[in-house]
Amino acid sequence: MSNILLKLQEEFDENPFVSFDSSDQGVSRVYDDTWDYTARNESRRTVSFTAVPESHRANIQRYVGKLLEYSMDKSTDNHVSVSQMARWQEKLQSISKYWGKSDFSLLSNNTEWRKFKSSIKGHYTQVTMDSIASMINTLNAAGLLDRYVKLSELRVLANNKGSKQYIAMPSTIHAKVLQRVIDTVETYHPHRLEISAAMSKGIKLRDSELANELSKLHVSNLPVNKVMLLNKRVARQAHKLGEAIPEYRFDQTGKWVHGILKDCLMYVALFSGARRTELLSFNHNSYHVIAGVPVLQGKTYKANKGVAKTETWVTHPTALKALELAYDMTQYARDIHKAVLNDAFGNGDITKDACQRGIRQLSSAFISTNMGMDSYGKVRSAYLLDVKGLNLEKFGIVATPEEVDEFNFLNPDWYGEMAVGGSLPKLSLHDLRRSFAVFLVRNRLGNAQTIKYQFKHKNINMSHWYANYAQLARAEDLLMDESLMIEANEAMEELAVEAFDDIYNGSENLSGGGSKGIMKEKEERLGLGETIVMSREEIKALVKNGSKSIVLLPTGGYCTNSECERLCSIESFAAEDKPCSHLVITDKSAKGMAAQRKRLIKAFTDMNDMSDYAYSRILVGYKEKICHIEHTLKDHKIPFEPFTQQIKVLA
Repeated sequence: MSNILLKLQEEFDENPFVSFDSSDQGVSRVYDDTWDYTARNESRRTVSFTAVPESHRANIQRYVGKLLEYSMDKSTDNHVSVSQMARWQEKLQSISKYWGKSDFSLLSNNTEWRKFKSSIKGHYTQVTMDSIASMINTLNAAGLLDRYVKLSELRVLANNKGSKQYIAMPSTIHAKVLQRVIDTVETYHPHRLEISAAMSKGIKLRDSELANELSKLHVSNLPVNKVMLLNKRVARQAHKLGEAIPEYRFDQTGKWVHGILKDCLMYVALFSGARRTELLSFNHNSYHVIAGVPVLQGKTYKANKGVAKTETWVTHPTALKALELAYDMTQYARDIHKAVLNDAFGNGDITKDACQRGIRQLSSAFISTNMGMDSYGKVRSAYLLDVKGLNLEKFGIVATPEEVDEFNFLNPDWYGEMAVGGSLPKLSLHDLRRSFAVFLVRNRLGNAQTIKYQFKHKNINMSHWYANYAQLARAEDLLMDESLMIEANEAMEELAVEAFDDIYNGSENLSGGGSKGIMKEKEERLGLGETIVMSREEIKALVKNGSKSIVLLPTGGYCTNSECERLCSIESFAAEDKPCSHLVITDKSAKGMAAQRKRLIKAFTDMNDMSDYAYSRILVGYKEKICHIEHTLKDHKIPFEPFTQQIKVLA
């Protein structure tokens, strides 16, 4: 045993307190399996050591306790977040797992260090290896071992699994998901109070039936078969309590309400880009209009030592409807939860801090709706909505070839993991955040018309999001979600680099008014024997300094003039009168236009068969557009049967 660990054993011999309540009374001691910090009102409440093997638990608790002491002394505010302590515990457990030891000071010894490196080789990703190196350097800074590690020393030991970037949805799938949650909010917002009232009556009916059954049988608990019969009988009667509500179904576990609640959560996420903990802090009072800009104000724990602070997100006015629906329809559950908490506190079963924490969580619009018998009437460890999984299957996504191509383009880390006819490989709240960032990028690169076209909804217009963010941050001195802006800018750079890489290095053929100069540049560079025209590093540098910019057009191709206010061929029947000198079409874009041509031909044929003169001008536009696309297909050597149909009413 190292001398340092011997000293730690002596220091913590009396098992001192490490956490305290709001009255400064001790709550948890060093060797408790769980350190409880409920009184702090941080996003994370506890540090748990229950998953640590008993052979290492006490040592890891000592080292975490010493790091806590060291960091508090070093900190100007004498504060260390619960999340930070939990990360120390997790990293120390990762170090001990394959090494088999938890006397971390031994890693000062070169022989032991070589054994440790050999033990972890191939077991962790680069991200985890980096966190282990950081942990060792933290122990070094605290005087608990004598070794400083460069990231490169452990990175060579990492496996190849790596961590994948969060998903950005293809534009049409994004639109489908958004339309689905919009429909939910529009359908149930007028019925939000009725839903709460019907659920409340249903729970009371269940309680009454249960009491009668227990009294009749002279028992304190019903057998499983009796419970099932009771639930079915109650459900049949309770369904009728909400007959005026579309597709209302009473379920004491709150499953039906839970589904609507998740749609509301997704709605707000898709119109704010907020993180999970931030979304869960919103309620019907979070919506404001500041300087004419609709915003949401909620709590974030990011970069503030786990302590809540108010932050602002620019949003869309309809987000208020989603928050009103979520809050008002769950009022029945909120009332029941609060009553249970107050009774438990009054009876001395829970502390004042635990009661207040529960009450704070219940101010959210997104709370637990489960009133099933297993948990009914009991104090919960948490009252916020469980958002594991977003029920991806309910969106009925059946990917088209164009959507698969766009998915692969937006998500290089997930290339090939979405198939034609299939769905997204996954969907999480952070995937919605990245999708929102990409949505902003497209809005910034294009204009308001692009977004309206993408979502096919006249009231959806986020075209001034960037300007609003900057304006509010300057004029109103609000704390804004800067990391979201950074994420959006990074997404913009990634998309621009991918687009220019396709133009310069990926596409064999180019067309459009802006292609001539690029083709000339390609010929010159390749003529000098270079294998690529421009490296991704060169492209990224030019994008970053503003030398190159690009607009992703909704109907195929790119525009290299980011200031352009026209949208080339945004309408399906509009042919270009004058070729755009900035338009560049790649082979990939041309394939998309080939698919668009097939849809136009079908639309032309169906309309032409009506033999109605009123449609003649539209048919002329369709035909011009089809012929225009055929010129592009020729440039890209894509085979097709020439379109020869005549307009019947004009023949």
